[in-house]
Amino acid sequence: MARQERPVDPTAGPLQALAYDLRKLRVEAGSPTYRALARKTGYSASTLSEAAGGNRRPTLDVLLAYVGALNGDQEAWRERWTALDGPPAPATVDPPARAERSWRSPRVAFRAGLAVAVVAAGALTLNWRPGPAPSAAAVPSGCPAVSKHALFTARTYGSGATIRDGAGRVYHARDRVPAGCTIGLVGFCIGEMITDDTAGTPDVRWFRVDGGGVVASAIVHGNPPDGTAVSRCPGDRPGPAAITLRTAAAAGTDAVTLTATGRGVQVVGYAAYYADDGEAASWHQIALTRTGLAVRWDRPAGVTPVLAAAACLGGEAPTGVLDLAGDTSRLAVNQRTAAGRVACLYPVS
Repeated sequence: MARQERPVDPTAGPLQALAYDLRKLRVEAGSPTYRALARKTGYSASTLSEAAGGNRRPTLDVLLAYVGALNGDQEAWRERWTALDGPPAPATVDPPARAERSWRSPRVAFRAGLAVAVVAAGALTLNWRPGPAPSAAAVPSGCPAVSKHALFTARTYGSGATIRDGAGRVYHARDRVPAGCTIGLVGFCIGEMITDDTAGTPDVRWFRVDGGGVVASAIVHGNPPDGTAVSRCPGDRPGPAAITLRTAAAAGTDAVTLTATGRGVQVVGYAAYYADDGEAASWHQIALTRTGLAVRWDRPAGVTPVLAAAACLGGEAPTGVLDLAGDTSRLAVNQRTAAGRVACLYPVS
């Protein structure tokens, strides 16, 4: 069982109110674990947990990553952070070596609830005075400014990230952003497949940078909000239109080989639907890989699964283009949607 968080009193002050509402946002998003959030944001679980601890002011980058991963309104939370009194505490833990990215990204459904939370927090903290705006010293040298027009953000890491004129490595490099920066983004297009630096999985998304150019999703931590439509950019490619799954059983074993190809498909996720250890049947991810590569799956003994191949754009980016093999009459309509979602998850090592 996960360790319970220390209770925080939202009436104790603005910092505690912020922590309380961060926890509330996580509950509204389905209570994902901090380990799961770490894979999405690039920050460690302990750093994210500390941000909602109520003991010290988190850095703005950590706060925005936390909120974005839970589909919150980053601009509203940026304003709350700016109003906090006192300097931000430095991030104490570096991003995990195999962290997955993404705050997919803000859902409209959460905005109304968040607005109520912001108003409530304001009512609780009328007796404190807003502090100064965040200091420029908190931003690494050479980082671009993030405007209020950004739809979402991503964080650079490692050796930094190159912004190009088009969605491929052949296009001119127009800028180089150092590691540790937050980049404002306004959409995404589909381009050359790049291997994710941390997850080791393929990704075809190129994020459109606020101010011009594109950056490969695979080399930054961050994902677009759920429901963001694919947009156009120089050098873009068509998205997936159809996919075909082929399976082959190995004689004398429980192993199954899966391959999938399709029009516009560059990234494929595989999943199997079966009951595990007496529990109700559900989808289990098999692999996330590039199209055309054969994947061997050792089928659990006694299991007769439904297999799925889903066209993905990258980790946690299903497209709805799907092919199934097996007794699909067992599946409810929502299980088809779940198949693509699970197949396109970032694999957990």
